[in-house]
Amino acid sequence: MASKELAMHEKLEVHEILTFKTACVAKTKMFVDLVKDDKLKKILEEDLELSTQAIKDLRKILKDSSN
Repeated sequence: MASKELAMHEKLEVHEILTFKTACVAKTKMFVDLVKDDKLKKILEEDLELSTQAIKDLRKILKDSSN
């Protein structure tokens, strides 16, 4: 995908989503060890993986837009 310059409001929106996803990961990491139910634990672990990947993608979008 070609690098695209984002407008300032777009960068702010991506940053806001990145901040939200980071907070979600922190909260999920706190709870995953406390959960006793195996199904719920699996859901939380999957969410951690997906959210971590989303954070990497969002960081890349911000990095690529500043080049």
